[in-house]
Amino acid sequence: MDGLPHEPTVEDRIRKRAYELWESDGSPEGRADDYWVRAEAQIEAEGVSGDAEPAVASDQSGKGRRAAEAIGDEGVQAAGNAPGGS
Repeated sequence: MDGLPHEPTVEDRIRKRAYELWESDGSPEGRADDYWVRAEAQIEAEGVSGDAEPAVASDQSGKGRRAAEAIGDEGVQAAGNAPGGS
């Protein structure tokens, strides 16, 4: 090993984002796949560099969503559309 920090893989970034989303929603049980899909969509939307947090991630952390509420298509919709669009 050369002692230099390694560049996180796309999977590393998705895993970290999914965990952050899960925590911000109150750590609900049994929905790991939902958070993985949302994180994956956000990371893909950021592109290769991934330097900046997308607006979606910061918006999600302030919602205070109850654990019982379904995610539905929100993650996919947020990744492709501007907030507030109909």
